Amino acid sequence: MRLINRSSKDSPLARRACDAALARHVERFGAYASRATSSVYIVLVDGMKVKVEVENRSTSYVATAIIGARRLRALAGRMS
Repeated sequence: MRLINRSSKDSPLARRACDAALARHVERFGAYASRATSSVYIVLVDGMKVKVEVENRSTSYVATAIIGARRLRALAGRMS
């Protein structure tokens, strides 16, 4: 299972929050969880709460920090 941190190019705070959320997700679900579901974690890093979404894919877990406003294009696929 690959662990992908999509916030690695963002702030260091977001990167550490995603790493912590991925570690918790692997601890909670193990190597393979059911596909096409996502979990939302609120991680406390340096006194700030950061919301992280972890998506289950067929061969990986993908973590994205939700810091600012979401792009509407990213939500378009979830409407159907």
